[in-house]
Amino acid sequence: MVHMSVGEELLEERRRRRRAGDPRLTEADREYLGRLTDGDLAAEFQAALDAVSASDPLLGGGPDDEDD
Repeated sequence: MVHMSVGEELLEERRRRRRAGDPRLTEADREYLGRLTDGDLAAEFQAALDAVSASDPLLGGGPDDEDD
């Protein structure tokens, strides 16, 4: 048995899940995510992201941020 740190174990678990396909996402979930990112809901999703970015300075950072 190879000794692994907690972080290494978590990374390995994520790799296993990614290779197997994440079971938490159903086909309906995948379809919905596709619609959000590339389909008919993309403009609405982008508008919501823009609104959150504009209202929260921590999330809406840009190239003029001083905390880089």
